[in-house]
Amino acid sequence: MTMRRMLVMAGGAVVPIALISLLFGNQWVVDAINDTGLHWDEGIAPPLYWLLFPKWRLSAGPAPWKFVLALDFSTVLFFLLLIGFAAVGARALDPRRGGLGAVVTGWWATVVAGGIGGFVMGVLLSWVLDLSSDRGPYVFNAVSHGAAFGFAYGWLAGIGMLLGYLVTRRGATAQAQQPGQYAPQQPGMPMQQPYGQPMGQRPGQYAQQQAVPYVPPQGQPQQPWGGVPQQPMQQQYPHQQPGVPQQYGAAPVQQPSVPQQPPAPPPEQAPPAAPEAPAEAKQDPPADAPNDPPTDPPADAPEDDDLDLADRTIVDRKRDGEDG
Repeated sequence: MTMRRMLVMAGGAVVPIALISLLFGNQWVVDAINDTGLHWDEGIAPPLYWLLFPKWRLSAGPAPWKFVLALDFSTVLFFLLLIGFAAVGARALDPRRGGLGAVVTGWWATVVAGGIGGFVMGVLLSWVLDLSSDRGPYVFNAVSHGAAFGFAYGWLAGIGMLLGYLVTRRGATAQAQQPGQYAPQQPGMPMQQPYGQPMGQRPGQYAQQQAVPYVPPQGQPQQPWGGVPQQPMQQQYPHQQPGVPQQYGAAPVQQPSVPQQPPAPPPEQAPPAAPEAPAEAKQDPPADAPNDPPTDPPADAPEDDDLDLADRTIVDRKRDGEDG
């Protein structure tokens, strides 16, 4: 409950009580009723007597001026208490469903303010009139007079407080139903989406950019198999972090683009190595071969002779005399 609504509702409670005091509590009406000799305990006299509680005077007449000051002071105190109790009670009301509470609060504020105001008025008047012997009954009658007035006519203050509640409620409802804001929802009804705002977005948040599928740029050669992988492309908005919506109306910061490195040529593969020829089996020389290196074959030896030099050389170990 705002302070403005509290003051308006308290003013609505005071207005009808102030009208009663101006019309029936003035000194001329009170003096006229007293001159008729009406008995306050017969017929319709008690309700009329309750109606004369918030009374005031401008002239003293036969009474001393102290009597006028005490009477007017108690009346002003009554209205101040009524405003205070009505404002405090309005603060505790529900801003949306407080119609009946406003009526009850106005009636309660009038009863309490009337009782306190009557007590102060009884004490002051008994002191001014020097009623030392009858001070107790006089104060009790003043308290009952103020409380009875609030009990009988406090509903008028409640109606005035209800009117102030309804007037301020219309202004609060019109202010709440503005473009881009939520309207008051009824219990059990689904929440409505504000006008001009996409579904699923909370109020006060800007719409995020929709994700666009990545399309590779045209005209770039395809990367060969086994080449150096290319560097990933930088984000379009480097200053924007993932998961954080971009600020509405802010121009993206342009970052210098990094040139892409050309793909490295594929490494040349070495030709397969030829199989090694089997090594020729080495022939072991015969045991009886001489250790001296072999001599060159004679010139008249045929080329197609495939015998070895060791096979063609015969050593004659016999002497000449031993032949035969």
